[in-house]
Amino acid sequence: MSATVLITGANGFIGSHTTLLLESLGHTVVPLDVVPRSPDLSLLPIKTRSILFDATDSAQFRDLCTNKKPTHIFHAAHPPRDENPQVLDFVLKATGNVLEAAVALKVQRVVYASSGALYGQLRKSDGSFIKETDLISVYPTYFYRSAKIVSEWLGDYHAQQHGVNFVALRFSSVYGPGLGRGIPLELKKGVLGQHCKPYLTRIPDDPVYVTDVAEAVRLALFSDRPLSRAYNIGIGKGYSNQDLETAIRKHLPEISFEIGKHPLSATVGPHRDRDVIDISLARAELGFKPKLDLDAGIAATGEWLRKEKGRLKL
Repeated sequence: MSATVLITGANGFIGSHTTLLLESLGHTVVPLDVVPRSPDLSLLPIKTRSILFDATDSAQFRDLCTNKKPTHIFHAAHPPRDENPQVLDFVLKATGNVLEAAVALKVQRVVYASSGALYGQLRKSDGSFIKETDLISVYPTYFYRSAKIVSEWLGDYHAQQHGVNFVALRFSSVYGPGLGRGIPLELKKGVLGQHCKPYLTRIPDDPVYVTDVAEAVRLALFSDRPLSRAYNIGIGKGYSNQDLETAIRKHLPEISFEIGKHPLSATVGPHRDRDVIDISLARAELGFKPKLDLDAGIAATGEWLRKEKGRLKL
């Protein structure tokens, strides 16, 4: 059965790949973003034309929803990653608009693109993976992380007070074709003949390929069973720098590279330096089964970069 899915942040990395998947399955997609797609993401064969305005604009957002009448919403719009309190203002307005529309239109489900980053500096003494039920502490800094927490709180409030069917997906490190930072950007440099420094976000890291993330969104949007309030979405395994280097040497032997460090490693590095997120709840309730491990994900990213090499720019 075809649905009408409003996607905020639709021109971003996860939003673009989710749009592509839902289009391919015959759903009507209403893609909303404040900016056009990047040149790399514009190479994806997406058919639906984006609607460009800011999701914080209450009047325009209300008019759009009244006109398009979405049956489901994937809220992937997020504020800049700046350490600025204004990101919380974005959350209150954009997420508030989404949830108010869900109440007014009786939207069947709202799926929110949250992040494993909200667990912050959680370390578990027994070394076990981090579960959705583990406590989340609020720090006075790192506003991007705080924005994810506040959005989940708003969703929970509207679920309890207004019956909104709200589910948060807490993604680990997402990568794949078109991402303008991290592993994909560095590998693009390598394919285009530059020396590059691909890196993991933290050690160990649990990078999840973007098509698996889009599939998780699809599962959460259309599951016909009651769902938990939040799910961890990752690969279910921690990887090391050696794992990353081995995969790149295997699948992109022609490029010149060395393993680098996250540009904000002093900030990101201390977070979860021994633990990765536990995806067992998503496996059990959503039927989420990631298909591409790190080796297969690097292979797929390399294949896409080679195919599009003539159209890629730095």
